[in-house]
Amino acid sequence: MEVSAGYKTIPKIFIDPEKTPVSSDSESYDDKSSSSKTSDENFRPTHHLVTPQLKHSNSASSLSSYASSTPSTPVINPNGKPLTEENIFSLGESGALAQSWYTSGGGTIHSDGRWFRDEQSRTCLMRGVNLCGNSKLPTKPDGSSHLIEGFFDHRNVSFIGRPFPLEEVHQHFARLRTWGLTFVRLLVTWEALEHSGPGIYDEEFIEYLINIIEEMPRYGIRCFIDPHQDCWSRFSGGSGAPGWTFEIAGLDVKQFKTTGAAYVHNTNHKPGDFLPMVWPTNYTKLASSTMFTLFWGGDVFAPESLYEGVNVKEFLQDKYINCYKHLARRLQHLDAVMGFELMNEPHPGYIGLSDLFKYDAGTTLVFGDSPNALQSFALGDGIPQEIEVWIRSWPFPTRKDSTRLINEERVSAWINDECIWKKHGVWDVDVKTGKPKVLNMNYFTKHPTTGNKVDFYKDFYLPFVKRYSEGIQSVKSDYLVFVEPLPNEPPPKWTTSDHHKNVVYAPHWYDLQALFTKSFDGMITHDVQRLTQGPQHIMSATYFGISGAKKNYFGQVRNIVKKGLENVGDKPCVIGECGIPMDINDKKAFATGDYTHHINFLDAVLIAMEKNLVNFTLWNYNSSNDNTHGDHWYGEDFSIYSPLPSTPMSTENSLISEPSEMKSEISEMMTTNSTDGTNGTIESIEANGQPLDKLKSRVQQQQQQKLKIHTFMDYDDNKDQVFLDASEELQIQDTLETSTDTDTLENSIDTLETSICSDVYDECKSVLSQLSPTTPTSPFDLNPWQLGEQDEERYYDPSHHDGGRVLDAVLRPYAAKVPGIPQNMAFNIKTKEFTFKFINFSSSQRVNDNISSNIVAPEVEIFIPNYHYKKLGIEIRVSDGDWRYVRNRQTLYWRVKDWISENLVHSLRIRIVDDDKTIATSGSVELSTDFNKYNFEDSSGGFNVKVVLGSLFILFLAIYTQRKHLEIFL
Repeated sequence: MEVSAGYKTIPKIFIDPEKTPVSSDSESYDDKSSSSKTSDENFRPTHHLVTPQLKHSNSASSLSSYASSTPSTPVINPNGKPLTEENIFSLGESGALAQSWYTSGGGTIHSDGRWFRDEQSRTCLMRGVNLCGNSKLPTKPDGSSHLIEGFFDHRNVSFIGRPFPLEEVHQHFARLRTWGLTFVRLLVTWEALEHSGPGIYDEEFIEYLINIIEEMPRYGIRCFIDPHQDCWSRFSGGSGAPGWTFEIAGLDVKQFKTTGAAYVHNTNHKPGDFLPMVWPTNYTKLASSTMFTLFWGGDVFAPESLYEGVNVKEFLQDKYINCYKHLARRLQHLDAVMGFELMNEPHPGYIGLSDLFKYDAGTTLVFGDSPNALQSFALGDGIPQEIEVWIRSWPFPTRKDSTRLINEERVSAWINDECIWKKHGVWDVDVKTGKPKVLNMNYFTKHPTTGNKVDFYKDFYLPFVKRYSEGIQSVKSDYLVFVEPLPNEPPPKWTTSDHHKNVVYAPHWYDLQALFTKSFDGMITHDVQRLTQGPQHIMSATYFGISGAKKNYFGQVRNIVKKGLENVGDKPCVIGECGIPMDINDKKAFATGDYTHHINFLDAVLIAMEKNLVNFTLWNYNSSNDNTHGDHWYGEDFSIYSPLPSTPMSTENSLISEPSEMKSEISEMMTTNSTDGTNGTIESIEANGQPLDKLKSRVQQQQQQKLKIHTFMDYDDNKDQVFLDASEELQIQDTLETSTDTDTLENSIDTLETSICSDVYDECKSVLSQLSPTTPTSPFDLNPWQLGEQDEERYYDPSHHDGGRVLDAVLRPYAAKVPGIPQNMAFNIKTKEFTFKFINFSSSQRVNDNISSNIVAPEVEIFIPNYHYKKLGIEIRVSDGDWRYVRNRQTLYWRVKDWISENLVHSLRIRIVDDDKTIATSGSVELSTDFNKYNFEDSSGGFNVKVVLGSLFILFLAIYTQRKHLEIFL
């Protein structure tokens, strides 16, 4: 089947159906398109469209379905009054941007069941960025992890200037608005606030932070505060806690390198040092594990460890909670702040560790220097140990390679040369052999006093969630609290006694294999979580091609969402971190400019987010990123923005530059002055003759181009489609040739509004509005100079794309605000097709919603990035209702006809209609055989030998033909 577009035929695009709920066990995925198979019959004809009645009759900035009719059957709103024309707003009249989380009255975002809602009770699907990776590090001294100067002077640091200097606020926030990424996870480490000592807060930094956040509403941005940490602190190989916290525990940060208590990049950057290892391995080393154990359960596992007369646990938790309560008080007047996260990627430390002789390589990253827990205790106590050294491997990430002796200097990591774990009877030195020995193997799995088995979540984590949440919400009850489980684990089961008020489930998700190997070529991906379940899952956890990657990622995120709903409850889900390393494949893209693999990689990640209808914040946007040191923290390079000059990311960037000829040409005409010194009058302009001639020329030139936006008002009858055939174009040219005065030309141009591109129409109406000036009565009555000031320059600037990375995948259309429950959303990066469906609220949901009586049908607001669509012809179809597309705002407004009836589904589809102008990304690798659909186990749970052997043969054949791919595993 083909759809006629008047001057060419458009092949029908096949679309993947996605009709199962998020919690479905189905893993079907059709890579031909990421949108739903929706036939044209699902979209409405013109059965309820009438003559244009919108209030923007003088608008020259947008396109619409030209319908604003009252529903055929009067509907009764909550206060009993019928919804009539008098209380129907013109589409987009508020001037709201889809990507702005504020209305003219401010408004709030709150949680309602599993969704966020705005003040109009619309469901909000929020997306944005982590701001930003460099906020882990102080500005004075420069905290970049490859530098050592001033590193140990931890009390005299400053984070002023994070996430970026105040003078750069506009460029970064305006860029995020242009990109539609206005939901910010704002990193604020404990160290940044309280580095000088317990209870001493850096008020200058807090004031600086307030200045940053105060600017957010201007750009439609909302944020939540992330008390970020990795491996406890910068001084234990990560980020987060102040240096003085180690002193509280009795640890000496200057001895961590020699004792193997932590791998710290700052102290291991010299030539000749042991090769760097991945930072998460610090979670199993002495410094990080000890601090987390004391923080969560010091009263249980180290009751004799006191500071200022109280247990270390109470001291640390009190300081942590009071610190962020203090920040909450300082920020409570800021509308942009939605709430506070509990802690980034919490870790249990030693709690629950059942074997002090080894770590499970299936659930823990074991890599590089890998002492077991007993060896860590001994090394910290000054006893040299011969430890295992692990290297990369396959199919499992790592394997043991060799051993080496460390701490030959016999240095102690403890300030008073006393290991608290020896003091509490966990281990000791064998008098006969002089070697360490375990005294109580079950010390961290059972309560030392009662002998009862401990449960980290139940006994330590959830009580802290309650304590922290109540502390934050005692400052402002509306604050949301974002919580996440241990990395790569399902969340605990919330009970009625746990804290539920305004809790948001905020886990993280990454392709762990790609993160570890820093490679992606689209050939093979793995479900690492399934791999950890045993070797029998190797084949079922292996996916082939880009289609397989999309299926793999979608399934993993779906399981995360499903477990959240089951265990945490009916609460909103925000994937707090997701993204890709930009330095994959040996940084080849930095040199070649070919980002095909990056685009395919990130597209697969974001498809998983969109298909699961989750809110998310990409990791990360870093204002100080560069191609040499990346995000300046442990070799990571995830930033979607890098300010330094680099090779262009995509040939498609050539489509996003906005021509300036039109603006300068019109400006020149309108600055023509009359003889009396006033601005040009009708007489002076007409006497010149230049404006009319230029306008005729511009319109005629445009008629020869194919950069037109087609609005199909009737999909069953081609005669009602809004496009021009050759005879109509000739008629336009004849009309323009015979137009000799402004009145005739104005009438001619008005008849051309639907047939000429909006840029030229804007230009025409610009001059005519100056010839016959009128006073604007709504945002859509502005002339193009006023419009340009309010929209184009304020909301969209193509220069904001400068420095962007992988924008082909990052910038995507999405439904931001919906007066109902989203059902599915999909964007096909190759065809640029976008589809969206939602269903009306149920009656119970609507009764619970506090809907304002003057809202007839809240608008769906959809972000349409000009990066993809500005220079392409598009077709917009809806199942019902009216729509209006304001290009400079990158916003599509859609008001459905019936938003009250239960179980009524509404659909929208956007397609490119100029095939020759559509840019499709290329370079993805596909295998025709879908191995992922096979069951590699027989009914008894054993292997299906034939299937396994056959699949292994094809697997190894694929690897053999991709030698570079093989290298990353060996």
